[in-house]
Amino acid sequence: MATTAKPMKKHRKPVPEEREPKDTKLPNPIRNPGWVVIGFDTSHSCLAGAAFAYDKTLRKFKGPVFSIVRWTSDTDYFTRIRNAAYSYEIVLDLQHQLGVSMAHDNVYIAQEEPWPFGMAGTKNNFTSGFLKQQAEISGAFLGGLVRFGYGNVVQMNSMRWRKTVADDLGITTHHSKWRNPEFVKTYNCLPKDTGKFRSKQWALTSPPFSKKFTADVPDFPDIISGSKGNTPRPEGSKARAIQPADEYDALAIAWTFFLELREHLAQ
Repeated sequence: MATTAKPMKKHRKPVPEEREPKDTKLPNPIRNPGWVVIGFDTSHSCLAGAAFAYDKTLRKFKGPVFSIVRWTSDTDYFTRIRNAAYSYEIVLDLQHQLGVSMAHDNVYIAQEEPWPFGMAGTKNNFTSGFLKQQAEISGAFLGGLVRFGYGNVVQMNSMRWRKTVADDLGITTHHSKWRNPEFVKTYNCLPKDTGKFRSKQWALTSPPFSKKFTADVPDFPDIISGSKGNTPRPEGSKARAIQPADEYDALAIAWTFFLELREHLAQ
């Protein structure tokens, strides 16, 4: 009687997995499809965000990208509170620009504190109304993130991201080094405001993230103070700037948080 041999199952040779750089992995309790790191600078005049991402599917670093909600002086205060409470929409907009859609556990968000530690206890001319509104906008913003499931959220003291910028620029955060008299002419600002432009100088001239995150950083218009409040300086205007665009501070916050997360992973 003829017998039929059973077909032998072919075994594939194991394909060695390509080891990913350490920078592609951030702390995550579940699978790691990638991540998004976002920095936010919030104030009376705007909500500014900047974001980086790693898309594990494409094995590609993405960003930075930017998003901003800006208010003028005639914007109703409770409209600002409402915009702040819908902060998750800015997170979604940033992800859309990055071309990713991450689960909440894969999104890491840092927001600058509403004011420097100790300011409320000093005998200066800051009014209680200013501090109250600053705190309420910040609280509404954070509440909106947590309400819609974003749990990886921290607040960051401004000195943390300034230290990152200063180190990259080869200076210190002491006012004698942080301020630069040359910026008076470069940015058309007052000497006391020159330190505010360090984040713009850092982002445009010596960005340490540009080796991996290759998207261009725009040269946003500087901010002036006028009848409409703090607004971008119109092209051709000679009005004196009071600060750079808020997106640069948000970018420095995002990059500092990324470095801190990477350091935490290495421990």
